[in-house]
Amino acid sequence: MKRKYYMLGIFLLGILVLSMSFGFTVAFEDGDDGGDGPPEEPHEPDEPEEPEEPHEPDEPEEPHDDIPDDDHDGVDDDVEEEEKRDIVIWFGDHVIEMSSILRHGDQKDILDMRIGFNEHGLSVRVSFGTIMKVEDPTEEPEEPKEPAIESGDDHEWIEYKLEFEVYFRGFIEFVDLNDNGIYDHEIDKFIEDYGINSFQPISYSLTPISNDSNLHYFLLNTTDGVFAAHIYFVEEFVYLNDNIIAPTQVKIDIEITDFDYINDSSQLALITKLRSETYDYEKREETKDEQDGYGNEEEEVYIENDIYTGIFSWKETAMIDGVEMEVKTSNLDVDVEDENIQILLINYPRGNHIYHDPKIGISITTVFGATQPTIVPIIITGSVVAVIGVATVSSLILRKRKIIR
Repeated sequence: MKRKYYMLGIFLLGILVLSMSFGFTVAFEDGDDGGDGPPEEPHEPDEPEEPEEPHEPDEPEEPHDDIPDDDHDGVDDDVEEEEKRDIVIWFGDHVIEMSSILRHGDQKDILDMRIGFNEHGLSVRVSFGTIMKVEDPTEEPEEPKEPAIESGDDHEWIEYKLEFEVYFRGFIEFVDLNDNGIYDHEIDKFIEDYGINSFQPISYSLTPISNDSNLHYFLLNTTDGVFAAHIYFVEEFVYLNDNIIAPTQVKIDIEITDFDYINDSSQLALITKLRSETYDYEKREETKDEQDGYGNEEEEVYIENDIYTGIFSWKETAMIDGVEMEVKTSNLDVDVEDENIQILLINYPRGNHIYHDPKIGISITTVFGATQPTIVPIIITGSVVAVIGVATVSSLILRKRKIIR
């Protein structure tokens, strides 16, 4: 009997324990449904949706803290400072010479450009190299013949890594018989040649673009006023006429005004010759500037070695009588008279006023596994530059030249 009551007591005690456990469990789950426990877990991902988090990128100040662009040219100010160059310019009756040296860094590079204009047309020679210091020579001249020319304690030489040349010879007036917009001597009707061969005196101006950098502008006109070249050298990145000019480039805007067409249905092709004794030019639709985010709607021809790329690029459109129209270019052909020259025809729709903006310069693809060097133009002091003589520079690849300071 006692055993029966004992078993019944154990049974009732078990029910009581189960009831209490169930009650605590229900209380815990009820607390979950209406309390602040587990719901906090799903609300934690909602924190990024608070106003400050998503709206921070919309504030212009926030991204510019990481990528400063005080001059609003689309280029990081820190990059611009690293890329600044010092420029020295000489010009005479038929020549402009510019030397541009990297302003900052231990490894200096130099960009030389020589623009010649005479009865053979307009030419731009580009030479890029590095500056090397060598030991003092064992023998020094007793007295320099030119007191104004000094070499200083260090003797520096230039080793040129890449050189090329671009010529603008003149125009071909033609009738486009197959309507493809490009002059083809085997198909189209040739009308005449117009030579770029007689120039007015140079016009030059200097414009500050920051507290320590300038823009150098030259205007070259033919004597008849038909052809003009607007030439821009810059000491840092500059946004000009809807284009970013790098300090490693010269911008040459081509302007044709009131060309005296012989035929009522003809148009013009600009004869462009490209010279390199070491590399062949290639043509591509996406330019190096477009790849780097500094250009759009451009084409170019280029030559390159393992480190540097020489470029001649142009906008795919030109302003024709105030209307933006497509510019078409021919394939590259080797000059029958010189295998080191390739010919490119830039074809413009017919118009009384044509304005187009090519660029010529150097792009640096990689640099000795270190920080990419930059090219900065040399500063010209004062607003007026005297016309002085220009030393003739040899055009041999990997030549060396002493730097005169």
